[in-house]
This record gives sequence, C-alpha cells and structure tokens, in this order.
Amino acid sequence: MAESPSREVLAKVRKLAQLPREARESTFAVSVTRLTSLKSLCQRPEVAGRFVTHLARKVLRRVEQGKGHSSRAGNATDVSHREMMAEALSQMEAWLQGQTEERRRALRELLTRMQAEQNEYRNVPYGAVRQISDWDLLLVEDALRCLLAAPGEAGREAYRMARDYAERYDPSHGTGLIPESVPLLRDIVQFFFQEFDLDAGSLTAPAGAGQAKGEKQPAARSGKASTPRRKKPGFTHRQGQFLAFIHLYRKLHRRGPAEHELVSYFRVTPPSAHAMIVKLEELGLISREPGVPRSARVAVPESDIPPLQDIGGPPWPA
Repeated sequence: MAESPSREVLAKVRKLAQLPREARESTFAVSVTRLTSLKSLCQRPEVAGRFVTHLARKVLRRVEQGKGHSSRAGNATDVSHREMMAEALSQMEAWLQGQTEERRRALRELLTRMQAEQNEYRNVPYGAVRQISDWDLLLVEDALRCLLAAPGEAGREAYRMARDYAERYDPSHGTGLIPESVPLLRDIVQFFFQEFDLDAGSLTAPAGAGQAKGEKQPAARSGKASTPRRKKPGFTHRQGQFLAFIHLYRKLHRRGPAEHELVSYFRVTPPSAHAMIVKLEELGLISREPGVPRSARVAVPESDIPPLQDIGGPPWPA
C-alpha cells in the first residue's frame, strides 16, 4: 500500500538500505541495534502487520526450498512445523484482509500451539533460557505475536522479528549483522521499497539537500583547490578511548577484556564501565556474542580507532 513518505521516513529507509553493504564489508558484525528504526517505521499496526507477514512469507519460502535457518532432518516434527507455518501464513494474510474476533481467536490458538512446540527452558546464571530447535518456527511465532500485540507494541514486536530474522553468528565476525545476513537485510529493505513505492533513485539526496530554501552554496575560493574534510568519527573522545582499549586488548590476548579490566585501566566504577559497554553496543560501535564472556569486538574500521592514551595510576592487580 504505497503512500507518500515524509523526509524522516525516507532518511530511515535510506539508512536501512545501506545495511546490506555495511554487513557485507565490515570486518566485524554490525550491531543488530541498527534495525531499531523499524520500531518507528512500523509503529502503525497495519504497517507492522504487512511487514511481519512479508517476512513470514520469506521464511516459509526458504523452508520449502531447503534453505531455512534451522537444520532439518525431514522427520515428522519437521513436516508438522512446516504445515503449522503454512497455516499461520494463510491466517495472517486473511487477517490483513479483515480483522474479526474469530480470526483473532484462531491466531491466538495457533500462537499457543507454536509456543508449546518449543517450551523447554535451560537454567543459566542469569535466569532461564528458552531452548529453540526450529528457528524458522520461532520467526513465524514472532509474526503472530506482532499481529496480536496492542497497538502501541506493534513497532517493538516488528523490530523483534526483524532482529531474529537477520541476526547471525560466525567465529570470524561475531554476533550481529554479518555477510550471511545480507540477503535477509535485502528482504527487509524490499518491504519498505514496496510499501512506499520507492527505488534506489528515490533515496538519493538531491544536491544541496539540508540547506535552507533559497540559501546559496558558498562560492569556492579562486585559485585554491577544495580540501575534503575528514569525516568525524561517530563517537565521543571517551567512547573512542574505550574502543581503543578493547581493540588493543583483543590484539594482545585474542579475546575481549573483562569489565573489571576496564575498571582497572580507566579508574572508573564498575557501573560506569558496564554502562559504557552497553552504550557502545547500542550505538553499534562494538558487538558481543550473547551469553559469551569477553566476546566484545570493535565494530568500526581500525583506521577510525584513536590511539590509546596513557592513564596514570598504580600497576594493575595481579
């Protein structure tokens, strides 16, 4: 359903459209938080519904082609899950055509059945973790949950499905958006191109964009070639120092630092060190593998990492 997008929406879609290239070319995984703009792009329930149905359709197609996320043995459980996903997609498409209480009840019953298929949990130090053996089934479950969400939660649930859809892991990149994620990110971008009737040309900013109306471009000084300005790094000086420490530590030890080592070096409190790590991950400056200690990796080009400055103080404790 095409509609004329605002400049704000175009800017967000433009950033999404850059993600496949970034995921393909980045040395380390691009943080999955780069997809958070989906929360606002899908804040209207009808848009969120069309988006998750689009992804569910892609999931089922890959499963039918033998290219799903989960490994499949072709046993009775696998066949049952595939039939359940097909039934869910049919009901989701019917829901988009018209929402009735009967269709809502059918979606809820199907969601309950899907959750029951993967209802085992494993205790870990920080709580219980749900055991997922069929990730494709979980993705369709995410889609159903989005359709049934309260209007104010639709965007968050749409982001949750997109995150589960595109996030991958491999030892050389870490966890996040990696080269394997590229076709999945293209699926996400494809929806918004269709939704707003866009193409690559629509996302190209016109010359002089961002200037006030009627404002003239500053004239070049005669006889002097313009010198391109170096792009400012997308982080503060303090954040850059933490990135430098993490990068150098991993080079020396082949693993990321523990938070107590950040505390020792930067002479900050444990909560401050933890808050910095969380912030760096939210900004997409580092990536971490969930549940794996010392897995922090810098996710910006090495050329952008500043030199690590000396900080006075006593030697580290042995």
